[in-house]
This record gives sequence, structure tokens and C-alpha cells, in this order.
Amino acid sequence: MTQGDAVIGYSIFETGEECWQYNEDACFIGDSYAAAEAFLAGGWTPAAECRIEPVTFAAILRDFGYSCGQYAMEREAFGRFQQLAELNGVRFESEPYDGDDSLLVVTIDGVTHSDDE
Repeated sequence: MTQGDAVIGYSIFETGEECWQYNEDACFIGDSYAAAEAFLAGGWTPAAECRIEPVTFAAILRDFGYSCGQYAMEREAFGRFQQLAELNGVRFESEPYDGDDSLLVVTIDGVTHSDDE
């Protein structure tokens, strides 16, 4: 497994809408599969209309979720991302979402935007 294949966390795809679930404008990435399930349970979309998928470091750098390089990462997912970002020279900014440091809004510099491919 390469660093790019490393799973950072899990996100939710709404099959009916063909889109990823967001926390405001940032694609949500949970710490674990169970965390993504909990996020899904708190939303409006029925679980039967969604699937949970792993999110890799490489996918994030290719604008996973079409959020223009902005992600809402739970704390452990952020830690995994931060470690790989530092190893690979990826620059980013992060701030707690609405003052809650268990969810960090991360904006990554240099993401290849999906529209540009």
C-alpha cells in the first residue's frame, strides 16, 4: 500500500441524489465507518439511499466529493490526514467547525479540482 492508498476516513454517498454528504460547504469525512454511520443517522437522507465509502489520501488531493479541496474531518481522520500531508509537503489550513474542535474544516492548497480534469 502506498501513502496515497492510506484510508483517512469514511464519507457518505447519496445514491439517489448522486452526491456526497456535506457539513455546510465541506465534504464530511468521519473517523471510522461507525462515525460515518452516526453522521448518516443524524441526517435527512434514509440510510437505504446511501453508501459509506473509504476516503484515501490520494482521493482527497483529487478533490474527492467535489468540495474544491475543503473537507470537514473528524479529529482522528484529521490526524491521519495531517501526518500524510506533512510527509508529502501538502499545505493546508484548518479551523474548528463552529468552535467545536472535534470537527475540523480543512482547506487544502493545490488540490486538482474535479472541474479541471
